Amino acid sequence: MSSTTVLEAFPKLTLDQQAAPESNNENQEFSFSKSVFNGHSTRVPDDEKLVVKENDGTLTKYSVPKDYEYADLLPSFPDTKDKPLDEVEYHDRGLHADPSFSNLFRDVTKIEHLGRDLGTVLHGVQLSQLTDVQKDELARLMAERGVVYFPDQKQSIEEFESLGLYYGTPHIHGANAIPRNDRWKNFHVVYTDDKNQSDTVQNVPQIRQIHTDVSFEEQPTAQTFFKALKIPSQGGDTVFYSGYAAYETLSEPLKKYLEGLTLVHSGVEQAEMRRKAGHATRREGILNAHPIVRTHPVTGWKSLYVSPSFSRYIPEVPRAESDAILDFLYQHIATLSASSVKIRWAENGVVAWDNRVVVHRATYDHYPQTRHFIRIAARGEKPFLDKNSRQRKDVLSESK
Repeated sequence: MSSTTVLEAFPKLTLDQQAAPESNNENQEFSFSKSVFNGHSTRVPDDEKLVVKENDGTLTKYSVPKDYEYADLLPSFPDTKDKPLDEVEYHDRGLHADPSFSNLFRDVTKIEHLGRDLGTVLHGVQLSQLTDVQKDELARLMAERGVVYFPDQKQSIEEFESLGLYYGTPHIHGANAIPRNDRWKNFHVVYTDDKNQSDTVQNVPQIRQIHTDVSFEEQPTAQTFFKALKIPSQGGDTVFYSGYAAYETLSEPLKKYLEGLTLVHSGVEQAEMRRKAGHATRREGILNAHPIVRTHPVTGWKSLYVSPSFSRYIPEVPRAESDAILDFLYQHIATLSASSVKIRWAENGVVAWDNRVVVHRATYDHYPQTRHFIRIAARGEKPFLDKNSRQRKDVLSESK
């Protein structure tokens, strides 16, 4: 069966996939402050907050209860130095998959396609119970649909880690937060609360918040898993955009022009931002150049590989020309309304995405509520462009 099965076998549904959880109204009266926003509150009284003693003897107070279940997974910036990442072997598990997804879909109770070009919700499946055959098919589904959401996952943290490790060597971030407990060093931590709001929302234009993770690495990540631990009662969503669609909707002359160019991605500024915030960084920021158009090794489809948060310049052309091209491409991606989806989170939800063919951003509209996630991602291949690869829409139109 052709790989178009997942696109044709099920009707498209609306984006009303899941209502946000009801707000946690404890009938307490608070004066309007940073702990109350748009009528919602996740305030924890000061004497009930978790307080952690840091290595330097200082105390950090988190806006979570003293008995917070995921205290070991709260953010940490240890003052240690990691070696630069060595090259690792990567083999895409999707190459082994049945393109009909018959094994993966066997236990699914409901399938929702969130958009024409990307985003699928699989109901009734527990990731902790997937066989290796099903995991391989999931890798292919991620490669085709970009983003796959699994609601209400009952997996343990150990099981979540095991799932990520199946797909390859995990990426360990050199600047961003890792868990307080070194046992969970394979995870990347995303955490904000009323005292720890990301600088991004204040200092970075929204269009520059769009990114593909760690595109500055020589081997950026591939299969990525993002787990919700604590979510706000409203906001804090994640928006994804299709790299396949971003490429396909360019003019033919521009496609040909871009296919001869590379793009320098930088992690230097991110590391410096952490240092300015008073955090230690474990590796220095680096730069790497990758093709602007890359080929996915499983689908063979071309994708636009541009990461506004980390992309800096096109080395083959004058800087003024580079800036103009990148400004256009950033705007092009940000306005892909027909090829973007928003994931509205619920606790214990897990999103799996293929970091090579989608870009994303958080909505940053949940302040001052607490938002806590962990991520594990496999280091993928070095980005490449196969001149014989094709655009997705041409391949799919031929199979109809």
